[in-house]
Amino acid sequence: MNLLAIETSSPVLSVAIKKSGAKLRHATIKGYMKHAENLLPAIDRLLRKERLKIGDIDAFLISRGPGSFTGLRIGFATLKGFLAVRSKSCYGAFSLDVIAAGIRPQGYTNLTVCLDARRGKLYARSYLYHEKRWRSRGPSRVIPIDNLISGLPGESWIAGDGIPKLATKNLSIVPEKNWIPRAATLIALFETKNPLLKKLRRPKEFLPFYLRSSEAEEKLKDKKHAGPCL
Repeated sequence: MNLLAIETSSPVLSVAIKKSGAKLRHATIKGYMKHAENLLPAIDRLLRKERLKIGDIDAFLISRGPGSFTGLRIGFATLKGFLAVRSKSCYGAFSLDVIAAGIRPQGYTNLTVCLDARRGKLYARSYLYHEKRWRSRGPSRVIPIDNLISGLPGESWIAGDGIPKLATKNLSIVPEKNWIPRAATLIALFETKNPLLKKLRRPKEFLPFYLRSSEAEEKLKDKKHAGPCL
């Protein structure tokens, strides 16, 4: 199969293509503010290198979030644009799972991935390495920064861009190069039939997985709860 994977939830835009019978090609571009202008050109360059057209892609893979609200909207809008022209199979995985799947255990069996959710909170999910893959120990969640360390499994390693928010003394930290989700990992999940990657079928699955309200929505809620000014 010809596969196209896109990852727009992190500060690093990531695109990967795997042509049937060929080696994987991937491209990465740093910078949240440039995802909209860089995504389609990056896809086009990889398609040209493989002498493919977008209609030759058999399945699309996407990182569903959580992460950048704007970045996720860009990724899903692009995917829906492709599907409006021609219906194809689509698969998605949560950003935290994509990060975990890209990390080799190197002797440790517990892993927690945490991403900066802003406003003093983290997106987090913990994993246990079993039968040659990371298996989730519970759902993705939003937690206060101070609650992460107290809830870590024993001898746990940590990955993700939420790490700078933590008091990192005595913590075992995965190398920074493995803190972000990558489109190439989505293709690896597909090829290994990893259950962390799921086929998207229902309309709500073609929407970003934000996990929390946007900062603007949270501020509006806080304002409403505060009541009218006297």
